[in-house]
Amino acid sequence: MIWLFLAAAAAAPAPVPSELEVFRDWIVGCDNGRACQAIALLPENAEWEQWLTFSVSRGGASGDAPIVTLPNLDREPAALLADGRPLAVRFAAQADGYSVVSDDATRFFAALRQSETLEARSSGGEAIGRISLAGATAALLYMDDRQGRVGTVTALARPGAMPASRVPDPPPRPRLNLAPAPIGEAAIPADAAGIEALRREVGCTTEEVGGPDHHEAVAIAPATTLILLACGSGAYNVTSIPFIAKRRGEAFAVDIAPFASQWGREQAELRRPTLINAEWDPQSRLLKEYRKGRGLGDCGVHAEYGWDGERFQLVRQEEMSECRGSLQYITTWRSDVEPP
Repeated sequence: MIWLFLAAAAAAPAPVPSELEVFRDWIVGCDNGRACQAIALLPENAEWEQWLTFSVSRGGASGDAPIVTLPNLDREPAALLADGRPLAVRFAAQADGYSVVSDDATRFFAALRQSETLEARSSGGEAIGRISLAGATAALLYMDDRQGRVGTVTALARPGAMPASRVPDPPPRPRLNLAPAPIGEAAIPADAAGIEALRREVGCTTEEVGGPDHHEAVAIAPATTLILLACGSGAYNVTSIPFIAKRRGEAFAVDIAPFASQWGREQAELRRPTLINAEWDPQSRLLKEYRKGRGLGDCGVHAEYGWDGERFQLVRQEEMSECRGSLQYITTWRSDVEPP
């Protein structure tokens, strides 16, 4: 088998996922379309089994309503108490937990601005768990400010008399056109000698794999194969180096997979870019990775990339920088994917 090297793809504008902000027991962030989410974390130095996480999410458009969710509960809440006072709110079951009925949101946020803790109780009156409100007002004010809602009737932390029409329209999200699907094509074969050549190219020896010397090869577009080369593993993270192989007549041109991100370009310069817990999803035709912060899964980074024919483009990124009990992550970047 003949192995060549691909020429590096031209640099593309790099997506810039937003930063997360922490306000005491709350964390908040927005994506590039000004959709925001604030999450109540479990308090530090507390008995976590007595506390719950909690989230408030909202789209960036003026008419988008806030969604209040108690995630991952093992039983349905029947009541919320603010500093011991029952709130007149109802709940609806969702795929990821229970949400406050939208018609009750106004009175809920009014109570939240004046309280220090929430408590969820079951229909029998048993305590399900408490929710810290330390930092909640600051987190919701940050969300209001990023969405241009402060002083309007739509604001959560600092409402005013200005109409919803004063809320600016969110910026459009970028659109990604995926490369055509490889209908009926098999992955370009990679023999042992070719894989060993790739390992020498990036300095990833078999000893560094930390397990079976393996790789994954999958056709992702016509005459185009993604190779994920195992290059180390830990307790809950497996590292892979991504390559793109393209058919060139009787030969195969192979090189580091290019990414349209600053991270991708910096990694490519090292000749050893890494993806963590990476896998190709044939249904969505996206390359996914999960940079897990610890085994519990309550911190880390989820990312998805789409192949546009020349490089991988960032489609979605979700992050949780605080390892404090939340299995919900905050979206910091999103693109709209257009199939070919």
